[in-house]
Amino acid sequence: MSTIALKDIWKKFKETQALEGLDFETKEGELFCLLGPSGAGKTTTLRVIAGVETPDKGEVFLDGNPITSLMPRDRDVALAFESYSLYPQMTVFENLKFPLEAPIRKKEYSKEAIKKRVEEIAELLNISELLNRLPKELSGGQRQRVGLGRVLVRKPKAYLLDEPISHLDAKLRHRMRAELKTIQTHLGITTIYSTPDQLEALTMADTIAVINHGKVEQIGTPDELYNHPMNTFVAHFVGEPTMNVLATTADSGSLVVDCDANFQLPIPKNVPSSIYDEEKKGKVLIGIRPKDIRIVPENAKGIHTRGRVKEVDTLGQTSIVMVEIGRLELRLKVATDEAPERNKLINMVLDTTLLHFFDASTKSRLN
Repeated sequence: MSTIALKDIWKKFKETQALEGLDFETKEGELFCLLGPSGAGKTTTLRVIAGVETPDKGEVFLDGNPITSLMPRDRDVALAFESYSLYPQMTVFENLKFPLEAPIRKKEYSKEAIKKRVEEIAELLNISELLNRLPKELSGGQRQRVGLGRVLVRKPKAYLLDEPISHLDAKLRHRMRAELKTIQTHLGITTIYSTPDQLEALTMADTIAVINHGKVEQIGTPDELYNHPMNTFVAHFVGEPTMNVLATTADSGSLVVDCDANFQLPIPKNVPSSIYDEEKKGKVLIGIRPKDIRIVPENAKGIHTRGRVKEVDTLGQTSIVMVEIGRLELRLKVATDEAPERNKLINMVLDTTLLHFFDASTKSRLN
C-alpha cells in the first residue's frame, strides 16, 4: 500500500490557470475522491500524478519520495482515461493483456498468468463475453469497462481513475459503484478517483477533496463534508438536493431573511457570536438542508414562514418541492405521499438547531 501527496502544485495552460497551489495527501490503501464540477482541475491533477503533465511548480510524492521528475513508466501508477484510450486493432482480450506485456513487467507474468489475470478482471467487470470483440463492436459503456479493466489488470502502487463509470447507464453505474469499492478494498491499492457526481463520491470514498478552479475547498470524510461544509461552495455542491443558503440579518433576537417577505427565524443557541462583530453588522448566511424543513398545518404553532409551491419533482418515495417566498426560492424534501400540489400556499417550520452559519462576505463557515 502506498501514499500519494501533492505539495503546492501549479499548472497553467496558455491563459487558463488549471491548478493553483493544490495540496493534499492520501492515506495508505484508501479510496480518495477528487470531487468538483467540470473544469475544476480533476483530470489535470491525475495527469500530473501520472506524469502525463508536468507541473509549473510544486512536487508530487509517492510513499514520501519525490517523483515529479520521473517518466510516467517509472512511477508505477495506473491511469484510466475517461476517453477509454483503447487500441482499435486489438481485441478486448489483447487490450486487457497489453499492460502486462510491457517491457518493465514482461518478466513478471507467464502467458498462463496473463490469461488468468485477464479472465479474472473480465469477470469482475462483466465483460467476459466481449473478450474476442474489437472496440468498434462495443457500446460506449462496454468500452469504458474495458478501459477500466486495462488499469485494474495491473497491480501498481496506485490507481488513478478519471470518471471511470461516467458513460454507463444509471442501473449499471449504481452496480459498478459498489463493485469498484469492493474491488478496491479487496486489492488494498491506494486509489484516487475523480468525479463530478457528489453521490458517487459520498457512497464510495473514504476521503473526499472538493476542488474548484484548481484549489482545494475542503478535505474530509463524506460525513464531515455533508454535516460541516467549510464554505458555501461545498454546502451547495455536496448533498442532493442542494442546501438552501439564505442571506439574513440578526436583529432584535431574530434572523431576518432577505427576501422581501415577512420571514424571520428565532436566533438559535448555537449561533456564532462573531455575527455580532461590528464589522459584520449582524449580516450572516444561514444554510439549511431541504430535509430539515417541515410542511405544517395552518393552525400549527411556531410557523416560521409561508410560501407558494412553484414546482414538485417526484423522485419515487421522496419529492423535491420548490417554494417561492418573495424573491427567495426554498427547496424542501418530503415524502411523495405528503407532497403539496403546485400553486398551493403552504406553511413551513425550519429546524433551527440544524442551521449552518457562513460569513456573508467570505462565504466561509463560522464556528
